[in-house]
Amino acid sequence: MTRHIETMVTMAITFMLIAWTLLLVFMMNKLNNEINYLTETTMYHATILEQIEINMEPISQFKGLNQYRTFSCTVGDGQMYYD
Repeated sequence: MTRHIETMVTMAITFMLIAWTLLLVFMMNKLNNEINYLTETTMYHATILEQIEINMEPISQFKGLNQYRTFSCTVGDGQMYYD
């Protein structure tokens, strides 16, 4: 009878260890997928911010407007006049 109980306890412990291992594998896979998604999203946002920064460079039509300078304009008679 004791041998039968020992076998049942060993099988229960083995089952719990296998279930625990499978749960850990599943959770690590899910966590890895979420981290990959966050990494791709961060890279995408960095690319968008880079494009915005490039597009904010001064435009030559503003009479030599460059970094750290401002301009003002007035609108009259359908025309824009730059100071």
